[in-house]
Amino acid sequence: MKELTQQLRTLLKVAEHQSFAAAARELDIASSTATRHVNQLERHLGEPLLVRTTRHVRLSPAGEHALVRFRAILAEVEHLTRDLDTLGERVAGPLRVSVPWRYSRLYLAPMVSEFMQLYPEVALEIISSDDMVDLVKNDFDVAIRIGHLDDSSLIARRITDQRFMLAAAPSYLEARPPISEPNDLDQHRLLTFSYSASNHYWRLTQGGILHRISARSGALRTNNADILTHAALDGAGVVVQPLWAIRHELAMGHLVPVLEDYHVTSTDFDTGIHVVFARENQSNPRVRAWVDFLIARRERLSC
Repeated sequence: MKELTQQLRTLLKVAEHQSFAAAARELDIASSTATRHVNQLERHLGEPLLVRTTRHVRLSPAGEHALVRFRAILAEVEHLTRDLDTLGERVAGPLRVSVPWRYSRLYLAPMVSEFMQLYPEVALEIISSDDMVDLVKNDFDVAIRIGHLDDSSLIARRITDQRFMLAAAPSYLEARPPISEPNDLDQHRLLTFSYSASNHYWRLTQGGILHRISARSGALRTNNADILTHAALDGAGVVVQPLWAIRHELAMGHLVPVLEDYHVTSTDFDTGIHVVFARENQSNPRVRAWVDFLIARRERLSC
């Protein structure tokens, strides 16, 4: 492979300068070596690639045709070489990660030791916070983001979709009026996020029809998902939660679905769980290792 690429590079330079001597000077090889490279290539192909005269050298018809393919071959070889060099880079050094608090506790925590065993030379720092941190300003290499992604210069890899669900404790539902359609929620205590103005309404869709339920005067408003879940478990009201956040409580019967046939959210319908990083970090071997680790285990990171 190395010998062939040297021959191709030599031919390209001879064609560019129309001179073996000029090509040899640029490539820092002897003129005789440049001549040998081209001769070997011609013998291999069985066609003269150059027309040689005492004054100058130019491409033959076969050489003109071949030159386009040779440039493409060299570009692919150089791309492959860079990829192989990257694969050989040592995955070592600091890696600073931002993860939403509850998601880190439920999903990421059981996997951290596995990553550390795979990459023992990585100094992993995980900061759990529901703040939407600026990766560059706050010196993070990579982050897990939950929800709608705003347009940005960050690169995002989708881990999974995110489905929301209305749920309540059996004890609460037994003591209150039945809920068979969205408007019935007006008679119930609503437990909702106060993270932003977009959470003032719950949105429920079925058959293309959108229902907006005001949660502005809910019984409980907080930016802490665990408080909402515990309140719901204690029978305080109806909550909207991502399915991944309450799947254990649903499986145990401590919470039961409400209006399960509706697609529901308290924010945006176009939402998911992503791992994101800055463009300048896409060649960072530690970031690539972390992202590939998560994507390969995406089934364990979703409900």
